[in-house]
Amino acid sequence: MTRKIICYLILLSPIAIAQSNINPDISLIGTFDTYMNFDKDTPDYGKLLFDIPSLELFIDGYLNPYSRATANIAFEEGEFSVEELYAQILRGLPLDIQLKAGKYLLGFGKINTVHPHAWPFIDRPLWQQIYFSDEGFNDYGADINFIIPTNDFYTTLDLGAYSGNSMTLNTAGEDADANEVRGNSLIFVGRLGSFISLNDFNNLDVGLDGSYGTYAKSSFYIPDSVGFPGQMLKYFYSGIDFKYKYKPDSYTSLIIQGEAILNNRDVVRGTETDPTIETISTFGAFIYFDYQFIKQFSIGLKYDFTYGVIGDDYSATTLSNDDLNKTSGIEGWIGYYPVEETLAFRLGTQYLFYDLADGTSKDGNTTITLQMIFSLGPHKAHQF
Repeated sequence: MTRKIICYLILLSPIAIAQSNINPDISLIGTFDTYMNFDKDTPDYGKLLFDIPSLELFIDGYLNPYSRATANIAFEEGEFSVEELYAQILRGLPLDIQLKAGKYLLGFGKINTVHPHAWPFIDRPLWQQIYFSDEGFNDYGADINFIIPTNDFYTTLDLGAYSGNSMTLNTAGEDADANEVRGNSLIFVGRLGSFISLNDFNNLDVGLDGSYGTYAKSSFYIPDSVGFPGQMLKYFYSGIDFKYKYKPDSYTSLIIQGEAILNNRDVVRGTETDPTIETISTFGAFIYFDYQFIKQFSIGLKYDFTYGVIGDDYSATTLSNDDLNKTSGIEGWIGYYPVEETLAFRLGTQYLFYDLADGTSKDGNTTITLQMIFSLGPHKAHQF
């Protein structure tokens, strides 16, 4: 697999350069985490652990004055993968429509479209781990973007159709067979967003999000021997997001950002011999602030809440299908950016706790993480 990706990039690069008047931007971003785990139920309690370093190779640039393309090749957990590969038509279409097609992070909320190295915090929001996957909401497909005329602020509408591979990952993990889990059924994602400039130092970005489709077939959970009539299990995500930014100068900034999701879906309940289909409604949310001071330092705090238990196995009653158990988390961090925005260090801690279906509460895992990120090229390790 690694050799195939390298050969593909070698063959592709001279073609792309020959067809464009400007060489593409190429960036290499590396991430290395070392952490301590304070979960007494694990053998790694209190030990200093090192993650396998990860890297991302970004290649992007204009194909012509009207379109551009982007490729992101990732090396994570010892394996190469294509994280994003897409092209965009930015101008020249009727009504100033923009078109995007390929594999990429979907525009449900703002955080999902940002790569983790550029987050001010370290750990992915809890509800994204439950309702998306460990890799976020990433899928194959296409979307169109409209500019909606508004007087005092900039408003866009994104509408897209995708393969649904992301829902297969969310339902059964990366080794699952998509045809067995959910068949060949598209999912749809949309976002209505507005950017509001409050004054020279303050701006606000707000959005409404939605996604609809099939996440599984009932036969994935119910054995054929039961004789249950087959049914497609649907989901509908609705969400809201905002980002407030105050930046009076290059030495100081304050970001307050939050997102929430409401999950409505069909689920399998009942017993193995007498299953039923019910509809549940669950939700998740996070909010954080990140304060930059003395230009090279930042400090922040994030609160998370979601239905479902982080780390549960896939089943008809866990993770995004869980309407009984809840996970909450608090994360704090200090950031240090010694050389502009090409090198970043973050020291953070996260504490998780659970409210379980039997009415009890349980302390979860506490981790302390030291993260180093570097960037070679125009992409930044962090951006205030």
